[in-house]
Amino acid sequence: MPETSKSRYQRFKLIAAFLTVGIISLVQPGCDCSSSNGGIGTAPPSAITTVSPLSNSVTSLVTTDVSAVFLDEMDGATVINAFTLTLNNTPVPATVTYDVITKTTVLTPLADLISNTEYRATIASSVKDINGNSPLSADYIWSFKTGPSIQLVSKNTSGVTSNDLSWNSDIDATGRYIVFESEATNLSSVATTLNRQHIYRKDTVTGEVVLVSSDASGLVEANTQASNPSISSSGRYVVFNSTATNLDAAINSNGISQVYLKDMDDGSIDLVSRSAALAPDNSAGASFAKVSDDGLRIVFQSPDNNLSLIDGGGISQIYLKNMSDESVQMISRSATNIAGNNASNNPDMSTDGKYIVFESSASNLTTSNGVNHIYFVDTSATTHTIEQISLSSAGLEATAPCNRPSVSDDGSMVVFDTNDILDSFDNNGTTDVYFRYRPLVFTKLVSVNPDTSNSGNGASSNASISGNANYVAFESLASDLVTGGVLGVKDIFVRDLSALPLTVIDRVNNPESGGEA
Repeated sequence: MPETSKSRYQRFKLIAAFLTVGIISLVQPGCDCSSSNGGIGTAPPSAITTVSPLSNSVTSLVTTDVSAVFLDEMDGATVINAFTLTLNNTPVPATVTYDVITKTTVLTPLADLISNTEYRATIASSVKDINGNSPLSADYIWSFKTGPSIQLVSKNTSGVTSNDLSWNSDIDATGRYIVFESEATNLSSVATTLNRQHIYRKDTVTGEVVLVSSDASGLVEANTQASNPSISSSGRYVVFNSTATNLDAAINSNGISQVYLKDMDDGSIDLVSRSAALAPDNSAGASFAKVSDDGLRIVFQSPDNNLSLIDGGGISQIYLKNMSDESVQMISRSATNIAGNNASNNPDMSTDGKYIVFESSASNLTTSNGVNHIYFVDTSATTHTIEQISLSSAGLEATAPCNRPSVSDDGSMVVFDTNDILDSFDNNGTTDVYFRYRPLVFTKLVSVNPDTSNSGNGASSNASISGNANYVAFESLASDLVTGGVLGVKDIFVRDLSALPLTVIDRVNNPESGGEA
């Protein structure tokens, strides 16, 4: 599980629900004392059409790339050697690439930038175009600032805080886009009804807030509640459920809970919870959807009997919808294509839509004991197989319910929580977080104390794993998970799994003042 060159916290989902929704950057603030030199903040020269982040911007992400687009085709080697990023006149370690088709150069820092800090980007005048000409008469320098380590997300484009409750957030892979639920009426330019729950998407770079639970025009709100948003890793697609009847004009939703897919680029919205024959879900239970990065594969749960060719028995099953051909596949079925005989819920999916995990109390998916277990399915396999995840390293299945699975992008790691003892270090008698490493079929405790000798002294749950399988975020009441301890109230922690078996854990909901959230 090698670490990528990007931020070690890349692709975390926000798992904590706050009364006001916020985004947390896991680095400390700083400043650039060299930013007062001349030549910074001017418009790009004519040879450069645009740069990103914009000059003098103050809300850049700590995970940002720095880029510039040239007017003419350039000699890539000269561009790569001339593009630098500095902090206090010290170069920031980074890789630089040049794309001849788009005429774009991109500088990618090898680690997160520092929050609330000013950086300087420079393209030296030594760059040359493909004809050997020098389009820049002098170095082009611009500065930008990263945003503060904690920002309030639930405020409108003008910076005005929401006038009602906001909760249940999800975040894209870059940290730029966040979706959340809110009953506020002042978040977007679209008029919304008082006390009606809606879905919004916040651009943390530009500050723009868009109403997601709207029709294709984007101008008409959903005529009833919307909930449970999930955003693709690119931030383009959002899925949610709603009982509205005015979102997809092509299909009658019957006024019951349906899953919808919103394309934030073109505004189109489609009812997802429908059969291949376009018959909508009639169970009033379609919900908890996840969407692949290309927007074509959506997994969700529903008790409807008519979504696929396999009879679901009127209990909650897991379905995979393919938007390209309208096919619907029941995922919560045995290897012999028999639907689970008890409820299956809480699906999660890799960003490419290939791997799906879910929880189920069905006893016929494998030879299980019928308690709530975690299951894994590779949807790209030619033959449907289902793998039980909630096992000890010795292969003994859990005897207590296992819940809330999350899967890495390569399918190698699955995390979940349970009150059962699947690791000998688990001795606290309460719920803990585990990970299952599928390639080597072992299960280890995540919510363990710093010297890895015991489980934390309080319950831990609601885990989410990073796409690269290196980090697990979870909530816990334990006071001994980090050196120095915490108060024993519910906190958010991140465990580093990249150096197994040695692990490092950090508490992340730590306000800049040093107090406990």
